[in-house]
Amino acid sequence: MRIAVIINPVAGRGKARRAAGTERAQLASRLVRQAGVDGEVALTRAPGHASALARQFVEARFDVVAAWGGDGTVNEVAGPLVATSTSLAIVPGGSGDGLAHGLGIPEDPERALATAFAGLESTVDVGFLGDRHFLNIAGVGFDAAVGERFNRSGRHGAVSYGLHALSLVWSYTCVAYRLRIGDEELAGPRFLVAFANGREYGNGLIIAPDARLDDGFVNAVVVAGGSPVRQCWRARRLFWRRLAPAEGVLRSTVRTAQITGEHLHCHVDGETFEASGTLEVRVEPGALRVVRP
Repeated sequence: MRIAVIINPVAGRGKARRAAGTERAQLASRLVRQAGVDGEVALTRAPGHASALARQFVEARFDVVAAWGGDGTVNEVAGPLVATSTSLAIVPGGSGDGLAHGLGIPEDPERALATAFAGLESTVDVGFLGDRHFLNIAGVGFDAAVGERFNRSGRHGAVSYGLHALSLVWSYTCVAYRLRIGDEELAGPRFLVAFANGREYGNGLIIAPDARLDDGFVNAVVVAGGSPVRQCWRARRLFWRRLAPAEGVLRSTVRTAQITGEHLHCHVDGETFEASGTLEVRVEPGALRVVRP
């Protein structure tokens, strides 16, 4: 086996976020040696570097590329692996690690790396929002706005994310979209439009309880506009009776969808971007090989 470990040295929260990247690299190198595999360890230096490294390892025919970081790092590493024979492994190191939770990856780095060396290979679907891929969750609206504020704050973790969301809900202005969700056509202001390949954003915030990473579908969750109090009331479904109906919340399972608007504030796996016009949503079933327990 040939395995590469790509490490985001600044991913994480608290002390883990402040830990030197060299410490992670030393741990990964030691465990590679102990496992007796042919391995290489690399640290990222800037946004986009993880993708460039992953592409090099695919071209060099590595069997597994492990991403040590959060959902954004995992997304970046996974891009060049889609539709290849190289498998993705994950060492959780972010603030939420929603995809890692969905795959059952251990949070402990040593156990996660052991899984990368000896775990089972399977395939998962890859979603696309426009021309950008996502493995876990993509969205337009409030969650992208929270994600942008959260990413810029430099303070990560569940508490920080919750405080940003609670603060923003009182000032957020819903945007009007035209939506095609399966056979349904919708138009008007929407608080949030999410497309979930996985179940949760991370930290137990479950947006789509019955989503599966390997069923060939994404779960669309559309939340109507409304007052801040109403949105807080709807948000209870992130924690309690998650599949129970909630006023103003549409859930659907789709292979394709479409969203149109003059201003689309978007994210893929927590990484935000701006768009306008029409974005197509689609799924490529089983397009990514992954290593899981």
